[in-house]
Amino acid sequence: MGNTSHAVKTQVIRFRDAKESHYEFMDEVLVECPRCKRCAVNRQLDPDERPGWFAPRRLTCTHCGYSKGWHKRSIQRHSTHSPIDDYFELPLWLQETCGGRALWAYNERHLNVIRSYVAADLRERIPDQETGWSNRALTSRLPRWMKEARRRDDILRALDRMAARLPASVSARR
Repeated sequence: MGNTSHAVKTQVIRFRDAKESHYEFMDEVLVECPRCKRCAVNRQLDPDERPGWFAPRRLTCTHCGYSKGWHKRSIQRHSTHSPIDDYFELPLWLQETCGGRALWAYNERHLNVIRSYVAADLRERIPDQETGWSNRALTSRLPRWMKEARRRDDILRALDRMAARLPASVSARR
């Protein structure tokens, strides 16, 4: 009888960077409602306008009816240990502690990009044809601890816990 060794072929999970900056995920930011402490949505008022820091916004909570507008031309960033949104200074809805560090996402789409990146065995970046290499992309600006393979399982579990917090109404829209 001959040697019948079987090679186990594993599928490589690949991530191709779309060069999206974190600004491109800011059209909708899930936050904790200041009134009822449930998930509220901070949305850019004109969805056809390019997402950006200074687009007018509206905070709405479908649970308690809380609503507030934002129409400023500046943002004051505060040093805090807890991730907050840049407009209404409310805690982000999607956040978890992972290895003693804050892991957060603005919304489901942002969460999915981070998850795809972390889960990938092969992470591909391609230089821009006009400007070359740049670190403006969300994935190039992720902290080093999130890029380490040894932390992958812990980070993926934390991302799964965050995904479980997504309200059904938000997940159903996507």
